[in-house]
Amino acid sequence: MLAKAEKMIVDLGPALDKIPKHQRYRYGQRLEDALWELVRLIIEAAASGQKSKVYRVDEHLRFIHALLRHGAERGLLRASRVGASAQQLKEIGAMVGTWRQRLK
Repeated sequence: MLAKAEKMIVDLGPALDKIPKHQRYRYGQRLEDALWELVRLIIEAAASGQKSKVYRVDEHLRFIHALLRHGAERGLLRASRVGASAQQLKEIGAMVGTWRQRLK
């Protein structure tokens, strides 16, 4: 799961670099920060084993998905790039769902 989150950052890097300058800080930086926050939350949840932290990872995945949709709607990211990232988020989400089930 952590490797998939890190791969998503690498995969989105070139797309983030192409965001127009006037949106790069407002949108691009927010998306990149959210991706790194996902990595941090996964590490934190794995280290603690607390159910609440696993739920935070799931909530953060939804936030990133919303950011990606916004980028596609505004034309800041290509729809194909958003689709590929959404698929990666879906895979991570499935892993988080399994993780949550094991903690019950």
